[in-house]
This record gives sequence, structure tokens and C-alpha cells, in this order.
Amino acid sequence: MTSVAEPTQVVVALPHLGMVLTALDEARERAGSDPGRLHAGAQTSDALELALVTLPDPERAATALESWAQIGGDRGGPPLDRILAAVRAGFGRQYCGWSPLLGKNRMVGEVHGRQRSAAAPASAATQDGRAAGIQGRTAGGSGAAPASGEVSHGGGGAPVAIARPAWADRPGATPNGVVVGLIDTAMVNHDYLTGAWTGPYPGAGDGRPVRAEAGHATFIAGLVRRHAPAATLSVHPVLDGTADAWTTAHQIVAAGRAGADVLNLSFVCYTDDGDGPLVLATALERLGRDTVVVAAAGNHGYLADGRDHQPAFPAAFPNVVAVGAEGAPFSAKGPWITALAPGTDLESTYLSGTVSVWEDPDGAGPAPATRHDKTFQGYARWSGTSFAAAVVSALIAERTVPGRISAAEVAAELLAPAAEGKPARLGPA
Repeated sequence: MTSVAEPTQVVVALPHLGMVLTALDEARERAGSDPGRLHAGAQTSDALELALVTLPDPERAATALESWAQIGGDRGGPPLDRILAAVRAGFGRQYCGWSPLLGKNRMVGEVHGRQRSAAAPASAATQDGRAAGIQGRTAGGSGAAPASGEVSHGGGGAPVAIARPAWADRPGATPNGVVVGLIDTAMVNHDYLTGAWTGPYPGAGDGRPVRAEAGHATFIAGLVRRHAPAATLSVHPVLDGTADAWTTAHQIVAAGRAGADVLNLSFVCYTDDGDGPLVLATALERLGRDTVVVAAAGNHGYLADGRDHQPAFPAAFPNVVAVGAEGAPFSAKGPWITALAPGTDLESTYLSGTVSVWEDPDGAGPAPATRHDKTFQGYARWSGTSFAAAVVSALIAERTVPGRISAAEVAAELLAPAAEGKPARLGPA
């Protein structure tokens, strides 16, 4: 289940859907000049108790709703922001400040990759008030929105091929019933991971070089296998460069229903107002209280002017273990980070064959990164908060004993320093 999050969709709480659609119809009638509907119906989700409403012409909808809500003054800004503001103002005026629960459908993406040049334009898919945060702000300080489908490491670098490491020859362990859910890219076949995971079977390639990003889940799976060899990974592929929050939220719920003790979320979504996306927050609320959610803090630590402290979601949600990379300049900063773990030059399982990796000649400078084909033999060295999060997920899973010690109990013990206002420093040792 995948879809492209365009700046044409809002998410509405199911109990409030009817009134929001009615407001759109009333706004259209008030405008009068164009008989076309302002909305194209809604896709409802009983799992989330939310609805996804598509707006074919956000600019026209914004103008009509502003008239309906009797909003004056400057009406500039992205259409989706204006739509949300108008709906809230219109209902707030009628109901003493109350308004329906609604938000944007945002893009999400892996937190590895490359920095985008500050000169590169934002794509149409992200010009809805910076609703989509695949890679956050640019290093050059332009504040432009990220281009859809790109990813960024913020200094972590591309994966580097390594020979088969000694740890790959260690015998595996008998599964003990602990499940680590992984919402990420698709997996690839790998001998080291045989029997260690469940999920959609990897498809055959088309013979062309595979993009380096495609090995993200396989790298994380290897880290979990190394440090929690008795745990089983339940893989839910969604991060294909076009993943939106609506699709990702359903995979989060699916992982919870599949019995995940630990749920690893190595992706990010940024917002201008610092509030977490409604649909992701709703999905996390659907998880059982014994499921521990571990999320990458983001690799935007290289940004200036305080943007290295920008909250990345889902990591910045309450009751989520937000993991930064210990001592890494690319790792995000901020009081919402609850744990630090190794995230630099980690070794793990990876793709085999020809892989298209990026090289950025001047780091955060204006020169764009370029792609080059490299040969990998199933293992790599890589850096990022994605992988620091995987280490923490593995540490919690390794100490969980089904029926005796829950993942939540393990996490509470490991994260005790965070209760004192400082991140817990964790590592495999």
C-alpha cells in the first residue's frame, strides 16, 4: 500500500469528516463562480479512525474557504496551510474556539542519503508549507523544502563496501519469540539473515545498478541480528521514496497487530510549527503499551542557526525512544532526544552486486552530489542515526524475555538517565 503524498490531501478525524466536507461544499456554493467540487471524496480508515480527503485544486479551495470563514488581510502562503487555517477559523468563530481535528498528509523518508545543494529547487510535492520532510532543510541555509524522493545523511556519508566480517561467521540463535517490527525499505536476500525475518519476499532485480538507499532495511536488520540474535524481525516495507504519512501509519498499526515488542522507525518527518503529524501520532496511539517505539533522531546536526535542534518525527513524540548517534556531528540535537548510541562507521549486512552510491565533493557546499557505481559483496560500513536507533532496538530486544520481562520494562531501565534530563548512553557492550 503506497501512494505519493501531494500537497492536495488533508487528514480528518472520522467523527469530524462530515462537517468538514459540508464546509467545503458550502464554501463552493458561496464562491458561486465555479461549480466544480472542492473535494474528491474521502478515503476512510477504521484502523486509524481518520479519513484522507483529496483536494483537486488547493488554491481554489483555500480562496473559497477563506471567504466562507470570513478571513481578511494577507492571504499569502501555501494553499494547504491556508485551508487548515480557514477551516479552524470558521468553526472556531461558530463554536467558541472549537474546530475539527485535521492536519496534512506529509511525506516521510529514510534519514540517510545525501545533502541536497542549497541551489536546488523544491519540488511541487513539497511546496505545501514544508509539509514533507524527507531530508529537512538544506545545508546552505536557504530554508527551501526538500525535493521529493531525495534523502540526506547530513554528514554520515554513503555506504562503503567491506569484506565479509568475522562476526558474520558466528552461529545464530534459536528464536525466542521476541519480535522487532521494522518499518523501512524492502529487504533483500542475504545468507546472514536467513530465518531471522518475516515479510514480503524480495523481488528479482532488473539487472540495473541498485540505488544505495535500497539497502537501508537490510543494513538495519543485520544490526538487530548481530546484537539480538534470538529476535525475529517483522519487516513492513514502505520507504520507497514516495512514502506518505497515511501509508506509513497503516504499516505502524500492522506491525503492532503482528505482535512487535520493539518497533524500529528509522525515518523522519519535519514540520514548520514543531507539532507532530496527526496521522503518525494517531498510529502510535493504536499500539499496545508494552510495545516500545524506537526512532532515529535525524541527521540534520550539520544545519546552522539552531536548525540542528529541529524536532524530527516520530522521534520527537512523547513516549518514543529518540536516538541520536553518539559523538557524531551529523546527529540532531535537542532535549527531545532520549538516548545516544553508536552510529558512526557501523558494519552490517548490505546489498550484493553493482550499487549506485553518491559522492558529494564539497560536503555541505553548493556542488551537487553525483552517483557512481560501486561493487558490494553483501556487507558495508555506514553511518547515521538510523543505525544508532537499530542498535538501541536490538539492545532492548536482547534483554526482553517473553512472559517475564517486557520490552517496556527493559526500556525503562535502560533509559533511566533520560528521566533526569540527559540522554542515556547505550551500546552493545
